[in-house]
Amino acid sequence: MKHFLAFCLLFFVASCSSGSKSEYDCPEILIPRETTRIYQSNGKYDEFQINLVGSESYCYTEPSTNRRYAVITPLFKIRRLEKSNISTIDIEFFVKTSQNAEDYLGTRNFHQTLKIPTSSKEEVVKGRQTSTRITMPPYNDFTIYLGIKQSEYTGAKVRKMFDIDYRYLSDEEIAEQNNPTTENVYLEVNSDEEIIYSDSEKKPIVVKKNRPSNNCQN
Repeated sequence: MKHFLAFCLLFFVASCSSGSKSEYDCPEILIPRETTRIYQSNGKYDEFQINLVGSESYCYTEPSTNRRYAVITPLFKIRRLEKSNISTIDIEFFVKTSQNAEDYLGTRNFHQTLKIPTSSKEEVVKGRQTSTRITMPPYNDFTIYLGIKQSEYTGAKVRKMFDIDYRYLSDEEIAEQNNPTTENVYLEVNSDEEIIYSDSEKKPIVVKKNRPSNNCQN
């Protein structure tokens, strides 16, 4: 009798595990290579590189409507390329279902604000959690696509620069940025001299007082 009860208990646990696995099973989630990266620049330099490196997901059926949903949380890696005090980055990402599926459910775009400490050169952060309606299993040709939304210009830039090996900031440069060192400069100045700062290097220099000015006219 004890052996029979143990077998029944084992069968019950296995049934629950099997049912739980199928209930939360999702269709394939693909991240196309060309939509995994974007750059944020200040007009002259690229300050950040943002990469979509993966996702966390599960799927379930809503009992009240008997509809299936995929809950997806994207994972982003932020790389700081230039020294700055910027710590927030705004991007958009999308969740799209395959058009050749039996139930085409379209594309949804989501705004995302990512944060990176000024003391960090690289961070992996979670994006916002999204819920997208999907078809019922079996999924057959149904696929979910996840990517960073790009304009025509940024998309062309990413394709051109995808395999370029960027020089990223070192730990020393990040530390210097957040704890700048001040260099004490001692200059010997006579009574007929004064200290000014050069326009090119912004360093103190000693010059004569009442020196002739250069007022050249073209």
